[in-house]
Amino acid sequence: MENIELVIKIPEEDYKHILHRQREYCITTSKLEDVIANGTPLPKGHGRLIDADAINRKDVNCANVPMNFIDTAPTIIEADKESEVV
Repeated sequence: MENIELVIKIPEEDYKHILHRQREYCITTSKLEDVIANGTPLPKGHGRLIDADAINRKDVNCANVPMNFIDTAPTIIEADKESEVV
């Protein structure tokens, strides 16, 4: 079975409770289903997803962005393994 990479938005409080497996906290199945249904699937073979806003715009000529600025931008999500060149 293939995997799907999915970007979801979930309230921070819910995330913290789930992360710490706080059993006394209950998140309903229907709420989780809604979060998943409203998620954004990432395309197969996507490249490294970066925080483009973290690039120092003073040092970048908008018409010709040097690759070293893109290469050093913080990675948010690593590239899909299928997209890596061997």
